[in-house]
Amino acid sequence: MHAQGEPLAKPGFEIGKDGAGLIVVGYDGSGPSRNALAYAAGLARRDNAGLLVAFVESLNSATLWFFAGSPIVPDPAGDLAEDLRDELRGVGVPWQFVALRGDATRALESLADASMADAIVVGRSRSVWHSLAGSVSVGLARRSRRTVLIVP
Repeated sequence: MHAQGEPLAKPGFEIGKDGAGLIVVGYDGSGPSRNALAYAAGLARRDNAGLLVAFVESLNSATLWFFAGSPIVPDPAGDLAEDLRDELRGVGVPWQFVALRGDATRALESLADASMADAIVVGRSRSVWHSLAGSVSVGLARRSRRTVLIVP
């Protein structure tokens, strides 16, 4: 796991607190994930919450197979971290970026569990294949034990 951003305070239980304390948002740089990030940042600002922005690289991605054994391996997470600094500049919420590998649905849910997040925000998939085989957003909506917001 690789992390960047502002330090996040550990969320604590507060009697009578309305809203979220920590929001996990799935981010891969696509249009829907940028929409999810913007929505999550607005929620975090209104709720005085932190953002945990997660990029999950699939273990079966073409990039991993193509560059396997090569000394030159692209770092999509590093590029996304730079984009995030620009996207979240001036938003006024504490945030942290983490990069993970694995199944995105399981990784986001595990991250939310480990960090005691109140919600997960993801963009909807625009892929026809995902509508047939299942997407991260649908998988999270089915299996998550917390609020899942799917942003168009």
